[in-house]
Amino acid sequence: MLYFAYGSNLSSARLRTRVGPVTIHAPAHLPTHEHRFSKPGLDGTGKGNISPHPHRSVHGVLYELSPPQLDHLTTFEGGYRRVSLSVFTITSPTPIPALTFIALSPGNAPAPSPTYLDHYREGFLEHALPTDYARAVLLDGGDSRPFG
Repeated sequence: MLYFAYGSNLSSARLRTRVGPVTIHAPAHLPTHEHRFSKPGLDGTGKGNISPHPHRSVHGVLYELSPPQLDHLTTFEGGYRRVSLSVFTITSPTPIPALTFIALSPGNAPAPSPTYLDHYREGFLEHALPTDYARAVLLDGGDSRPFG
């Protein structure tokens, strides 16, 4: 099964600690959606989320996960629902079906923690996602450190 990671699970090291060995399929993007830190976390900090937006795209990575791995990941993603969507890779003009997580009750959320943003930063660098996109997401999360 293909899983589209757009948040802290962009970091393959973080995802491995949650579900065990993973296979990276490809960097990908989800058109007509935007990323925001709009999910209040149980720890009192903001978490990443995606929502429809006609003029934006969300960049992330596709991982191949087994059904048990995906079920296990669901236990870490409290307050999110698992959804099916279609993403694109640089090498494929054809939509690719994937699963991801979207917040059940998005809204105003506190700022994400620096540690949480570090997972994003690691993932952006690991998968060579667009620098301008990475800067914008990190800045939205309150991380003004230089990127790239």
